[in-house]
Amino acid sequence: MNKKLKQITTYTLFSFITNVVYGFILYFVFTWLSGYSQLYAYMGNLVLIIAVLAIDEYTLKMLQSEKFVAKLKKEKDPEKSYRFIQQALNNIGSFKADLYLFYVIVLVLSQVVQFYPTLVGENLVNFILANNYSILFLIAFDALIGQFSKDRTKMKNILEKLKQSLDENQG
Repeated sequence: MNKKLKQITTYTLFSFITNVVYGFILYFVFTWLSGYSQLYAYMGNLVLIIAVLAIDEYTLKMLQSEKFVAKLKKEKDPEKSYRFIQQALNNIGSFKADLYLFYVIVLVLSQVVQFYPTLVGENLVNFILANNYSILFLIAFDALIGQFSKDRTKMKNILEKLKQSLDENQG
């Protein structure tokens, strides 16, 4: 039980830290771009969402690649490197989950700010209200990426079956 509690605490702490870091980055990018245009600020937010999803997906694919495994085997102590990766992956989740949590919090805060706009400064109010629908973009884009991956797998299977059928008919 103690190990599980430690794992949950580590996961929660890491998730909190990544959300705070992402929030600060997003806030500063947003305020910088909103100096030019609110549209630029909103588009900057969308670009950050796409970038984070792409980096998260790339990281997961990279960890599963043969190239990564080969590099891991060449390490001085591959077992130690594996244990480090195992510990890291057991104690953290994907950044995508943290991103969802961040935008859920923004969505809740947007309701609070709508009822009590004087609760926080004007820049923060603008930031929260401009990003309250970003979770919809996140969900839609994440679903689109997932569907694209499923479609690619389906098409690959269809082509393999078609190729097998053609090879059987020729042989």
